Order: sequence, then C-alpha cells, then structure tokens
Amino acid sequence: MNILVSQLPSGGVGYNFPTVSVSPMTFYEITKYLDNLPPEGDLLSKYLYDIKNLTNEDKNILDCYIMDVDFLIFYKKLITVSEKLTFNLTIKCPNCGKDIRKTITLDEDIRFKGVDPAVMGGTEIELNGHKYETIVPTINDFMGVFQNYLRSRRLEDLGIIKTISLIKSPYPNQVEDDVLNATHDDITLLLALKDLYFDSVNPITVHCSCENNKKPEERRGVVVSVDSLITDFFREIYIHNPIDGSKILFKQVRED
Repeated sequence: MNILVSQLPSGGVGYNFPTVSVSPMTFYEITKYLDNLPPEGDLLSKYLYDIKNLTNEDKNILDCYIMDVDFLIFYKKLITVSEKLTFNLTIKCPNCGKDIRKTITLDEDIRFKGVDPAVMGGTEIELNGHKYETIVPTINDFMGVFQNYLRSRRLEDLGIIKTISLIKSPYPNQVEDDVLNATHDDITLLLALKDLYFDSVNPITVHCSCENNKKPEERRGVVVSVDSLITDFFREIYIHNPIDGSKILFKQVRED
C-alpha cells in the first residue's frame, strides 16, 4: 500500500517523491523474518535488519528521514497483524502485581509527534567549543555513520549514534568525543536535538484498577516505551494476543 509522505512525522518536507510503499507481511515472510532476526540484545543489527526489510520493498525509503523510517518500521509490523491497527498489551502492575490489559490503537495511543517544518533545514550549533552544522539525516546519510559502528562495535547505543549522525563534520572522531563527553549546557543542547528529531513517539501510560480510589494527580500509572514495542513487536504480539476459540475450534476426543 502507498502512504503519502505528507502523512509521515516529518510531513515529507524536501522529499521529491509523493508516496512510499509499505505492505503487510504474509505468514511466510514473517517466518523468514523471525528465522533471520539477529540475536536478542544486538539492537544495531536488528535496526539494520528492519531498515532492509523496508527498503527491499521501496528504495525511496533510503531517502526518508530517520524519524519517518522509525514510524514505518512500526507501521509495517502493525498492519501485518491487525487490519484495524490495534493490538493488545498486557503488563504487570508494579504496585499490586495484577496484570493490566489494554488495547492499543495507532490513532489514539501511539502518537508520533509531527515535526515543525521550520526545523527541517538543520541548524548551526557549538559543542565543546567547536562549531558544527546539523542536518536532518536520511537513511542514506545515517548509513555513513552507522556502518562504522556496526563494524567497530565501540559504541552500541542506537540513540547516541543517531544523535552523532545529526552533526555534519569531516572530523568524525572529534564529533564522537564532543557528543560522548558533553557537559553542562552541551548536554541540554544534545537532549534538545534528540527530542526534536528522534524522540518522536509519546509514551503510553496504562493505569491499574488499584489506583481508582486515588486522586488523578496521585495516580502514577505504568509507562510503556513504544521503542521497546517496535524492537520486539512480533514477540509481544505472540505473548499478548493469543489465538482464542473463535479462530480454532478443537474437536472433542472420544472416550471409548
């Protein structure tokens, strides 16, 4: 199916193509996906694997911004398992231990923040006394940075690697050092950039019935990271959305 780039978190600013193609996977494709999924804990390889899963269908996605690709990774998995763009989530309440079950809806619960077009042209910043230009990296831009860390594994935090990819410079080691060792106001600057371009999903807050008697301001709730749902999506679906009797009707065993 085709998605208008204007509907993506970036609004499609600067794209020279009107749509990208993202289709649900078949059972056979899901089986291949799971069979070839990188090991648990290897988040860098899993992210690359998900990107390739998208770009094998539409090469234009290589020219999409990272914020849009993160959305498309999730969207492809969601349309694979749900025509209504919903799925069930079950988490344990940290207060009473009860299982909290919630139906998650893309439009109501998973809110990808839209990005102000005014920030899509990049910025000029000063970090540790060095002046840099920042860009809004596409996947093609990001791969120039990402592949180095895939090979060396000297840094495996995907969020930090994405932040480094924002900074345009012929001195990659200097940029890495300035980001990793940022202090004081530089920390605030980097957090602001990260929030502006990459923290595009509002977390989901789920409340347990044990909090019903509390005032709204006293209710803590349980915050669910959408990033973790994206990473282990099909495992979550399998655990929390079991097949029920409406799909499989077991025959009665005759007792002689």
